[in-house]
Amino acid sequence: MANTPKEELSNTIVIAETLTYTSNVLERMLKDVGKTHPDEERRVNEEATPRDPRFGPATKIELDVVNPKQHIGLFGAVTFGIGSMIGSGIFISPKASLAFAGSQGMSLVIWSLCGLIAFMMGLVYAELGTIIPRSGGDFVYIRKGFGPVPAFLAVWVIPLFVQTSSTAVLALVFADYLLPLVYGSCPPPNVLRKLIGALLIITIAISNIVSPKFGVFVQMISTVAKTLALIIIAITGIVFILKGRTENLTNAFDGSASEVTSYSLAIYSCAFAYSGYIRIGEIADEIINPQKNIPRALMISITLVTVIYVVVNTSYFVLLPKPEFLGSPAVAYDWALKCIPSVAIFVPISVMISVYGSNNGGCFGSARVMFAAARAELYPEAISFLHAKDSTPIISLVLFHIICIIMLIPGDIQQLINFLSFMRSFVTLLSSLSLLRLKWLSRKEPKKTGFRTNIIFPIVTSLIAVFLIVAPFINSPRIEFLYSAAFVFGGYFLYFPFVHFDWKLPGTDRITVFLQLLCNSCPTEKID
Repeated sequence: MANTPKEELSNTIVIAETLTYTSNVLERMLKDVGKTHPDEERRVNEEATPRDPRFGPATKIELDVVNPKQHIGLFGAVTFGIGSMIGSGIFISPKASLAFAGSQGMSLVIWSLCGLIAFMMGLVYAELGTIIPRSGGDFVYIRKGFGPVPAFLAVWVIPLFVQTSSTAVLALVFADYLLPLVYGSCPPPNVLRKLIGALLIITIAISNIVSPKFGVFVQMISTVAKTLALIIIAITGIVFILKGRTENLTNAFDGSASEVTSYSLAIYSCAFAYSGYIRIGEIADEIINPQKNIPRALMISITLVTVIYVVVNTSYFVLLPKPEFLGSPAVAYDWALKCIPSVAIFVPISVMISVYGSNNGGCFGSARVMFAAARAELYPEAISFLHAKDSTPIISLVLFHIICIIMLIPGDIQQLINFLSFMRSFVTLLSSLSLLRLKWLSRKEPKKTGFRTNIIFPIVTSLIAVFLIVAPFINSPRIEFLYSAAFVFGGYFLYFPFVHFDWKLPGTDRITVFLQLLCNSCPTEKID
């Protein structure tokens, strides 16, 4: 049903007020970007200056190695987490979630459930991040709990398969929303689609290599922009509900799925939209006061994103009937065409900003997983080097983005999400079990300060991970899950010869020296 001029004017006023409020927030944020709280700055400076009793209270000592600098405060970590979560998932996953869940009501239940799962996993990762405040995320957590052999699964699966493929998908989504603005309803060349995706990845790589602070700055800008777009969708949906437009939500649970596999696939789709929260743990070395700021950033970002996702999906359902929803190639764009056609063009622009920010956050964190793995001698030594001036892991950043470009081979997005989510579930299970083991080993030790969570949460998240690994095989398992299992365990064919037995290919040392000179980088301290 088309809107009357009065209704469209009312919707425009709501959007204008939201824009005004967000612009004020952005202005304050831009003034504060790069600043550090005096107490935190003093603490960081004191920690960075080792004390030698022979030369007074604070004497600088020259070191042979360099380590990452702490430069990200609470606000930067929160925006980093929100920016990493709110990507293309909220614009891709709603359609798959509805298709697998079978009804609007059950789809909203799945979205809420995934928010709860992410919240519990946030608690698990918050404690792991405070126990082990090092960059590397799942890798350093699993290594602390079970040793290098299980930990290799994380560094094999996450940066090389999960995150590179996810980055490639997001880059292609960016191109899919950009090209219609030029080609209209005509299908664009597939080669151009890949080139635009590659250009986006290269742009993100340059921004993260030139300056890590610039990468955080980009994250803040994109977070505000895409959050604004979702707030507009959410507020407009609430306005329509208050006006009585609820006909699409009557009998909301009719047609709900009855198979366990369908629900696991629906959870995969929704969980894909939440997965960015783990990025905060991957940059722990660069967060100021990680003992306090990691759990705070996780809790704030996950709560805000869960509320936004549920309300945005409700807004979609209010305006789009189920058949139209399932047949839409771009749900958010079709929603805008029905709501306020005059500003519908801004939706693909908002999606592109969202995708850029999500990719920026994912690349920023995942390259540091490779960096941490190299420091533990699970990757080639050159990947553990830091830039001599900026202290950025330049070689790992370059390698990660090269793999992302290679992964730009097109494929079915839903199959790829299933593929990634299945592998991600293995790593989540190991991280949860790692926390349980660490809690058990330290049960008789004095209670330490810092964030601690109830033991029930890692137990529940471990059971959920087991369900997500087993459920897809119950009813007609798909081929992508078999490929996922093969890739997960195939990494050990590389681990034992090249890591455990320390085999080296001829010319490895020459390549290491060449990369060190080329990238003006320095060796870092190895981690146990």
